[in-house]
Amino acid sequence: MNGPASPGNAGPPPESSGDASQPSVSRVESTKLMIDRAMGGDRHDRQLTTALLAVMVALLILIPLGSIALVLIGLGPYPDGWAGAERIEVTTAADGRPGSLREAIEQAAAGGSDTVIELKPNTTYRLTTGCTRRGVQPDDDAGGGVLELGEAGGLYLKGNGATVRQECAGQRVLHATGDDRLHLSEVTLSGGQAKSSLGHGSGGALLSEGGGTVTIEDSMLTSNQAEDSGGAVALTGPGSTLKLERSVISGNTAGASGGGVWVIGNLDAINATITDNLAGTNGGAVATAISLTFSTVVDNSTATARGARQLGAGELTSFASYVAGGSGAPSSCSVERATSDGYNVGDDSSCGFGPGLGDVANGPRNAVGLLDYYGRPIPARAPVPGSVLVDRVPSRACLARTTVDGQRRSRRAAAAGAGCDVGAVELTNGLDVPLTAVAGPVATPVPAEARYTG
Repeated sequence: MNGPASPGNAGPPPESSGDASQPSVSRVESTKLMIDRAMGGDRHDRQLTTALLAVMVALLILIPLGSIALVLIGLGPYPDGWAGAERIEVTTAADGRPGSLREAIEQAAAGGSDTVIELKPNTTYRLTTGCTRRGVQPDDDAGGGVLELGEAGGLYLKGNGATVRQECAGQRVLHATGDDRLHLSEVTLSGGQAKSSLGHGSGGALLSEGGGTVTIEDSMLTSNQAEDSGGAVALTGPGSTLKLERSVISGNTAGASGGGVWVIGNLDAINATITDNLAGTNGGAVATAISLTFSTVVDNSTATARGARQLGAGELTSFASYVAGGSGAPSSCSVERATSDGYNVGDDSSCGFGPGLGDVANGPRNAVGLLDYYGRPIPARAPVPGSVLVDRVPSRACLARTTVDGQRRSRRAAAAGAGCDVGAVELTNGLDVPLTAVAGPVATPVPAEARYTG
């Protein structure tokens, strides 16, 4: 994807022809003459004339140089909780160049304090530098290809819709070893590979070996691979916490556990979609203790008939979430203990859903459509209109949920008092839902368009 066109690409404005009765003058001189005439030549108003002239000159300079003006104005406000952090703006998508993402990560790693790195909107950053070192294979410890954060202070990576794609074979996207917080916002991480022979084999896109908190919001991790566990994300530090908010983990694979996510700690998933991931042994979606709130975990699988298709290991707490589908393991969940806070839907009884509290234990496997964007920056799988997921949560319960830290609320407005939907997407009028193919009787084809109209 390309970034937005610079407003300065239209070329310079045509030169003024001037007044026929006077010699040719510059734009600035013409502007001053215009102001003097408008003021009637009154020299007592010279201060006002000068002020107006200054404004006009500033506009003449800044408008043709819009991209430079943005730099002069500076970055936006600090993200919540990151006031005072060092700010770094990435100015080029060329890997390894001055102003690149790699240079910004290296600067953050060397600084040892909290850093906010901001990417150019809707830009693809291809990681191509350091794929080999002195003719040998890449090495995680040597930093070949991977973005090495090391034991730096906290990092907030604001993607603004950008994609960071690893193009070095056998390398993940990002590696951190410290205990400080790591926050990824509005970014897609893809193409990462974690190989046991080249270092740590877990965490295809992201490996964090500290014991801190990692937050991923409004982001997508897709098409990553790990030879061991955590196809997309692995947090290996004791007591680690992963917060996944309004984000998607899709199309990742792991040779062992956690096709999408593997955490030695806890995962708190809110309005999250975890779909189409594959694990070799257990937890096609996730292998960790997990809390689900308004989340969709569907069509994840295992390569063997062991463990669980969706959620394996640790404890499960869930509210208004949908867990179903996939292949391989005989059950959706294999957890130490399951607690339902109500209004969950699953395709078997292994996740602890029901009876009571609005749960459905042996529900449908095809209650959501295909992964699509629905007019929003991050894709999801919306409920099929008329399915058991729609309006299942009573209005009073839609507004009652908060996150673990009690600060950010996960609220969902009910439609016309009818309740809100189970899973990561709330159906609204005019939302098109691409439907999955389901086997059924042969029917006479009729030209039609599947469209949800409320």
